[in-house]
Amino acid sequence: MIKNILFAYNQVSQRERKGLFRECIPTEDVDAIRQALIKTNNHILSLDLLAPEQLDEFISKHQPIDLAFILAEGYKDIPHTFYSGYGAAMVHKQLNKYNIPCALSGIESMKICRNKDLTYIKLKEKNILIPGYFVFDTHLRFNKIKLLSQIEKIGFPLMIKPVGGGDSIGITPKSVVHNLQELKNRFIGLKKELGPEKLIIEKYLPGREYTVGVLGSKAKKYILPIIAFPKDHGIRYTSTKNKEYKMRDKFEIIYRDDKRFKKLAQIAISTFDAVGASDAIRIDFMEDESGKTYVIDVNGTPALSLTGSLTFMASKIGLTHSQLIKLIFYESIVRYNLAPTYLLEDIISKIQAKLATYYADKDDKDMETALI
Repeated sequence: MIKNILFAYNQVSQRERKGLFRECIPTEDVDAIRQALIKTNNHILSLDLLAPEQLDEFISKHQPIDLAFILAEGYKDIPHTFYSGYGAAMVHKQLNKYNIPCALSGIESMKICRNKDLTYIKLKEKNILIPGYFVFDTHLRFNKIKLLSQIEKIGFPLMIKPVGGGDSIGITPKSVVHNLQELKNRFIGLKKELGPEKLIIEKYLPGREYTVGVLGSKAKKYILPIIAFPKDHGIRYTSTKNKEYKMRDKFEIIYRDDKRFKKLAQIAISTFDAVGASDAIRIDFMEDESGKTYVIDVNGTPALSLTGSLTFMASKIGLTHSQLIKLIFYESIVRYNLAPTYLLEDIISKIQAKLATYYADKDDKDMETALI
């Protein structure tokens, strides 16, 4: 049965995608995602989300809406929502008011994933390794004595970044600090850039970074091939991320036959469940000097761009960008007990055949059970 699907996003040109609008989606990616959704044979209602009032008006005009495929991280007319940590949850909450189910993670999970302090609390409850950290509110005065008591528990060097938001907003090479003066300078810089926001100050981990994509639901998950960044890659921030897709021949791809895959996959599965995620997330890991692995970030709304990490990982098992979008969309459709169109069922059967080939491993029954 054909359904009305709301596709909401925050669209900008590549030139405009910087600063506080870094979380927005380039026009070409919006077009590619829209085309993928259209090819499921549903009726796609597109909305470049600007403000709550605009969304209310749009919903009133286009009811009934069966499902919302929401990639909006907030409201463009209220840029603060992109880095406050609550923009994505606000959008989902507004849709919930109309009883419209949403793809990707729910309201509570969005709050957790968009607020690094809440993420760490949930992970710690499940005994998932996280860096030593504390939260500092820029509303408060920079008090060296109080800070020193916290720092002594962790030790320099430290990584300082905003608690809310994602996509490296507020992160630069200066985010790694080695003494109180550098910490104060970064504190002042972030307060000027973002206003009075909470910051998370955590132990800097100098080892290798990994990123893991998880698709599916609580009952059934797919772990995509894992990206291991070069050991000398350094801090990943806006400038380096903009160039990463051009240097992917230098990335190591970790497949299921690698013991590192099994270790990271199990932590990723536990993390997915700990934050209450649905459909798709991407998890960043970092090693310390001894090679011990820590979760440093959980992306509840991973970038679904043509050149994004999740798309790149999916390509390593033969999935196109369009197929990735359809698979995530299908996961949300069945999660809400909505009947997929016959065309979508046919498309997904071919995608699942590829996934079955990738996960077929008669000698590894435990991982097969955990991942499928």
